Amino acid sequence: MLEDSKFLGYVVHLPHSDEFLAMSEEDEISEQRMWAKIPGMAIIYNNKKAAKKEAKSYGKGALVVKLFDAGDQYIVAQPK
Repeated sequence: MLEDSKFLGYVVHLPHSDEFLAMSEEDEISEQRMWAKIPGMAIIYNNKKAAKKEAKSYGKGALVVKLFDAGDQYIVAQPK
């Protein structure tokens, strides 16, 4: 199935609530994050390092996963 899909990039995922990071803003006084249930609404990172940095700054079980477009659905997979 992954062979027929297009790799879009890396996204930050919260497995316990099955949500994806859709917005992240930080300044010197606050941090704001919005999460979405739909992987297609997630912030897509071109490299794993940037996604890992965001996941680490959030903590709380956030993981970096690969996002694929399979045409009529999205597929997420743990990177090696």
